[in-house]
Amino acid sequence: MPFTLIDLLHIPVMQQANVRTASSSLPLRSIETVSVIELPVENFIRKNELVLTTAIGCNDSGTLKEFVRDIIESEAVALAIATGRYIKDIPEEILQLAEQHHFPIIEIPWEIRFADITEAVLTEVHNWRQTRFQQFEELQKQLLHLFINGSPLSDAAAFIYQDSGIPIVIVNHEGVVKGKSENSEHLVQPDLSDPSIIQYKIQSADRLFGYLLMSLDHETTNHTSNEKINMMSNIIATLTLWFQREHTVQEVEMRLRDDFVWSLAKGEIDSWDTVFSRAKSMGYNLALPYVCMIGAIENAEKLYENREKKTLETSYEQWLYTLINSVEEQISLAGNSLKRATMKTYQQERFIIFFEVSNQQVEHHVKQFLDRIESKLTQAVPGLVLSWGIGENHAGVKTFHESFIDARNALDIGSRQKGPGHRSTYSSTSFYRALLTLANNPEVQEITYLSIGSLIKYEEQRGLNLIATLKSYIQNQGNVSQTARALNLHRHTLLYRLKKIETLTNRSLVDTDDLFLLDLSLRLWSASIAR
Repeated sequence: MPFTLIDLLHIPVMQQANVRTASSSLPLRSIETVSVIELPVENFIRKNELVLTTAIGCNDSGTLKEFVRDIIESEAVALAIATGRYIKDIPEEILQLAEQHHFPIIEIPWEIRFADITEAVLTEVHNWRQTRFQQFEELQKQLLHLFINGSPLSDAAAFIYQDSGIPIVIVNHEGVVKGKSENSEHLVQPDLSDPSIIQYKIQSADRLFGYLLMSLDHETTNHTSNEKINMMSNIIATLTLWFQREHTVQEVEMRLRDDFVWSLAKGEIDSWDTVFSRAKSMGYNLALPYVCMIGAIENAEKLYENREKKTLETSYEQWLYTLINSVEEQISLAGNSLKRATMKTYQQERFIIFFEVSNQQVEHHVKQFLDRIESKLTQAVPGLVLSWGIGENHAGVKTFHESFIDARNALDIGSRQKGPGHRSTYSSTSFYRALLTLANNPEVQEITYLSIGSLIKYEEQRGLNLIATLKSYIQNQGNVSQTARALNLHRHTLLYRLKKIETLTNRSLVDTDDLFLLDLSLRLWSASIAR
């Protein structure tokens, strides 16, 4: 227990002291320090300080009353007045003022030296603090012992309650209870506006692990409250060890899961029996039908530069790490909400997901899944742009690598065709994949160069974009007026360019065979330079 006013009266030097007001509050008033104060008070008094005075200069009751009022307002623990020289008797109106504020005034004889009182009080306060420090050290040792033995946080909470009598609840950053003591039900869903409930962050560096919530008795004295608050703030570091251990275990498990899913995607399979055994230990069922999806964040750097809270000293790497975790969390939540299995990892700046689908409704399930992910993410991170490539749902199992290759090709090709922020399925890229196959043929490459090579050279030498003109003309099905409007060109300027194209290519733009060859050559050339 702290050193209180009731303890003060039991020390030998204070045996002749006489308590004049608020005697019932003495056991509840703890002394932190002691000082001698005369006029003026100003800001020389600290909270929970025992004030000794001779009241020199308080020659009339009005001055003394103002002096006492200032001491009361400074939140001193009590005022001890030496009577006999400057104050013969404490006026009744001063005693009434102190009683109104439940403030103790202690009368001490003039013969008692302030130095003796000060020495005795400071000795008692020092002894109490040493005792509390030893108790705190023992508490920390016991908590460390629980941690080393692998005890859960519920045991730590129970031990703290047993030692301090303070009900506590320990939760993670999502509000999930990790440990609670007796009499702490009101802290599970606390009213943080209640001044008796105090919340501490449990964190390490920039990582918030959770919170400790404690409840103080309304009858607890200010000093006792402060001591208990200080004790709790000091044991936070010890409680952090539990969260750090859990976080480390989770990171190891996550890394093992990432490596496992990545090995499935790459097709690095030595023994399917071993793979199925590893999958089972991680809670994965490889016998389900899966389709691979690959996602890419397209505008991370732009989002970082335009973020609202630029005052936060967060590096791009830390910010991106948080964003990636948010996306992975939404992937898991979307799968759970649809009651479908997901296996995911983040590799080479891309999200790789194997998602359980029904063989009859692949497109429907994939759309549902991605819609849910993007709906939540666009609310949490406005402006986020994601691109997706969706593989084929190959019949049977053991086709993870094949679906991954399909999804990767779909993402890459879709980005070239449509730009960022689109979803592309492997089946929708058939035409482009056929072009890529043709573009790799040496004979076709020669034909392509003979057909439009002169246009490419002319553009490089003269800066006149005849390739774009030809593309627009073909897209507008040979309609000169529509092409001129699309290119924002005068009709005569367009006709000059079209004539130039015919001259350079030695092909007629009204001959269907020539036009087909030019169109095919443009597509093959675009496919080859976009690889």
